[in-house]
Amino acid sequence: RNQKPKPSMHSTLNSDSDHLRISPGGHLHKGQTTHQAQPEPNTMAKRLILLICIAAVLLTSTAVAATSEATIDEYGNVVTSDDSGVDPSIPLDEQLSISVINQSPYRVDVYYDDGDYGALISTLDVGESTGINSFVGHRFFATRHGVKEGLFVNEQRLLFDVGQRDQQFFVPEDAAPSTNPCQDRFSICKSQAKNGGCDRSPGWMIVHCCESCDPYLNSSELIDPKKRCTKERLKTPENSWGKGDLNKMFARWATDEKMKETYGLEVVSSPEPEKYGATWEKAKDGSPWVVVFDNFLNDDEVADLIRGGEMEGYDRSTDQGAINALGEVEKVVSKTRTSSNAWCMHKCSRLAGVKSATKKIEEVTGIPEVNYESFQLLKYGENQFYRPHHDSSSFDDTPAGHRILTFFLYLTDVEEGGETNFNKLGLAIKPKKGRALVWPSVLDDNPEFWDARMYHEAKDVIKGSKMAANHWIHLNDYHTPNDWGCTGSFS
Repeated sequence: RNQKPKPSMHSTLNSDSDHLRISPGGHLHKGQTTHQAQPEPNTMAKRLILLICIAAVLLTSTAVAATSEATIDEYGNVVTSDDSGVDPSIPLDEQLSISVINQSPYRVDVYYDDGDYGALISTLDVGESTGINSFVGHRFFATRHGVKEGLFVNEQRLLFDVGQRDQQFFVPEDAAPSTNPCQDRFSICKSQAKNGGCDRSPGWMIVHCCESCDPYLNSSELIDPKKRCTKERLKTPENSWGKGDLNKMFARWATDEKMKETYGLEVVSSPEPEKYGATWEKAKDGSPWVVVFDNFLNDDEVADLIRGGEMEGYDRSTDQGAINALGEVEKVVSKTRTSSNAWCMHKCSRLAGVKSATKKIEEVTGIPEVNYESFQLLKYGENQFYRPHHDSSSFDDTPAGHRILTFFLYLTDVEEGGETNFNKLGLAIKPKKGRALVWPSVLDDNPEFWDARMYHEAKDVIKGSKMAANHWIHLNDYHTPNDWGCTGSFS
C-alpha cells in the first residue's frame, strides 16, 4: 500500500449535479458527476460481507446523527462504524464514495490533505453535507470557514482517513478550535520551517505553523497578537502625515501646471472650491478633496493590471468578519458586494506595468510604497455592485494606522452604470479607462480620525463590464506589520 493512487475525486454538495474534481496532479476542476460501476464480488460470501459492512455503517451513522456525539480513535478520526480501520480487501485503485456531514455550529471548509497546504473541496453551512469520491489512504480535514483554523474534538484534531466503503464522517456538535493556539495546521509545516519559511514569512508561519516555528521564532509566545504586534516590537516609524499634511498634498497638486498637463488633473471638490477651481457645482467651503487624474495610466499599465488579475485569479469579493484570538480576520461572503477581486502579489506585482503604476503613485503622493496594501484588482459584470461603505474606520490604533488615502484606477470604460458615488456628498464619478480617482479617508486636522463624509459605493453596472484597481495607502508602514501577521490578512 505504499503505491497508493493519486486522488481523482468528485464532490457533490447536497446531491447537486455540479462537482469539484481533483486531478492526478492535485488541481481542482469543475465538471459533471459521473457514476462508475463497482466490480462484482467473486463469491456470495463476499457479497454478504459487503452488505453487513454497509448495514453497520448506516446503523452507526444513524446513532451518531441522533446523539451528535463523537468517538475519537487514536489518530483523531471521528469513528462512525465498529470497523474504523482500513479494509484490506479494498483494491487501491477502487474509487470509494464517502460523505462529510457538518453538525457543528460553524460554517466549515473541508480540505483534501495533499501533503501541502490542503486543497479545498467544499464549504458546508451548518447541517449541510457533501459527497466525495475518494480512495483508500486519502485524508481530509476540516477548518472553520474564513480562517484556516483547524477543528478539534476533545483536543484531538478532526481528521478523516478513508479506509472503508460508504464511510460517513461527521463534524460533530462539540467540534471547536483547540484551546492550545500553537498548532501546525498543514502537513507541509515541518519542511517549510526547516527550509527557512519561518524567517521569510514570519506572521503567516507563526499562525499556521506555530509548533514547527517555535524553535526559530519563539512562536508559542508570539502567537499572541498582543505580544507580536506592538509598535515597539515592530519598530514603527513616525506617521507619514501630521496635522495639515493632507491639505498640503492636494493643494500642491491643484497648483501644479505640469500635473495638469501630464495627467489631466481635475479638482472636482476641495475645501476652497473657488481658489482651486473645483468643477463640481455643489462644492462649497469646507468640502472634502476629490481629485481626478484623467489620463493617469498608459495602455501598457492598464494591460498589465488586467493581466495580473487573470494570473492571480478572481474570487467572489468578501467582507471582513470577526477577528479571532490569533489576529486573523474572518472572510465572510458579502451581501452588499457582488464583484470579484484578486490581490496583486507574487508574479502580478513583478509585471512592468504594475511596478510603473505604483511608482507613479509614489511620485505624486510623496508617500513611500511600504505604506501601501497590494493592488486590489476588481471585476464587475452586469448588475454587480458594491453598496455604501467606508475605506477606514472611526479609530485605528494598529501599527499601520488608518487607510488615509484611496488611489482608485479605472481599467475599462463602462457603457452604462458603474459610477463611484459618494453618497453623503451626492457626487458621482464615471469610469474611464486610464483615469485615476483619489480621495482621503481621514481629516486634515487629525489624520488619525476618519472623515465620515467619505462613504461611497460602486453603482450597479447596467451595460458592459467594469475593471479597476486600487492601492489603499496607510498612515504608516504597512508591509512590516503585514509580514508579521498584524493586519488581519494572512494571504
